[in-house]
Amino acid sequence: MGKNKSDSDDILKRLFEPKSIKVKETLSELFEQRLESLDIPKTTALNIMGMSVRTLDGILSGEQKKLDSTQLIKLSNFLGIDIEQVATLYLEKIREVHNVGNDIKERNEMVGFVNEKFNLAELKKVGLINSLTDYDEIVQSICSYFGLDNIFDYSEPDLNVAFSSGKRAKRNCSVKNWMYLAEQTCIELRNPNDYSREELIDYFPEIRWQSMDVENGLVNVIQHLFQLGVTVVFIPSFPSLHIRGATFEVNNKPCIALTDYMGFYPTLWFALVHELSHVLFDWEEIMISSYHISQEDQKSLFSHSQSEIEADNFAREYFFSKEKTQEASPYINNQEFIKQFAISNNVDPSFVYVFYAFDAPDTDKYAWGRAKKLNPDTKKLKSKLQHDFGTNSSFGNHIKKIRQAIYN
Repeated sequence: MGKNKSDSDDILKRLFEPKSIKVKETLSELFEQRLESLDIPKTTALNIMGMSVRTLDGILSGEQKKLDSTQLIKLSNFLGIDIEQVATLYLEKIREVHNVGNDIKERNEMVGFVNEKFNLAELKKVGLINSLTDYDEIVQSICSYFGLDNIFDYSEPDLNVAFSSGKRAKRNCSVKNWMYLAEQTCIELRNPNDYSREELIDYFPEIRWQSMDVENGLVNVIQHLFQLGVTVVFIPSFPSLHIRGATFEVNNKPCIALTDYMGFYPTLWFALVHELSHVLFDWEEIMISSYHISQEDQKSLFSHSQSEIEADNFAREYFFSKEKTQEASPYINNQEFIKQFAISNNVDPSFVYVFYAFDAPDTDKYAWGRAKKLNPDTKKLKSKLQHDFGTNSSFGNHIKKIRQAIYN
């Protein structure tokens, strides 16, 4: 008993005697040297420090990144060197093992990339992300929705599209985000059917009357067009965009992207036929140049060129001409008359109200209010086609869903 007490006193004496140990390159080397100088096993050192073997090994190896500072103080007392030196050596080991310096650099690059390529304020507004500062959550949400394995896999499209614009669409990352989603959706749907212009022309007379079926008509048309080699997808709109649709090429086949730009049911159909007119009459140009951008002047990137005006006129004449609108105008407040008049022209009544609002004189201040009030509810229709921003479903799951339900 006395011998053991004498041994313990000797150890404690040597432990707290003036330090003669020089700082080595690593904490592990210092620890081994201290064990040798005290001539004690590792278990005794652990008892002296009041530390578990797992904690000590984590510190010495640099594997334990999160640590209570009291553990470093205990190690500092045992080694007989200043706590600042222990902390410095510990951080150096952490950087070596976990590549912390590169991690910080890569994170800064990631933050810069995300801020440059995505309008975070807009993504938050539409419900795709919940925070403007939590980049882990931001990247996870973007990758899931856009179908990216890594955020750096995102590549901006060259805007090689024929945009159908409203009054103005700004050239910003939201346009490119929208176009990226449209392109990737069409790519993943992998339309196996050959495009036939003749068959598309033959099918055209069938399109208009499908508009009378609000819930299923557009889906039926999209299914049939897919069989004709024309892929039509529905991409939700960003608030800052004034784009009705786009026409582009994937694997030498026409692709059309639609969006709910104005919130009116007839606008969806108008945009579809507008884009189909590009497919019918501008396809060779799109195939050669890979783009068809309407531009009015240098201040407005997406505006009405002659081809856009012609496409608008084509869609208008196809659905409900200005002459028919003028014929219906005197009865615009007679809902039963407008309903029967629309049915006789094979369109939903909302077409009459929307086109009347477009043509109405400024004196009719109720035109757009009337059109909005009598606009059909399109929630069920859009739920079948689009990948909502606020959904928890991934891009891959969305593709699987719409492929099984529509594109087969």
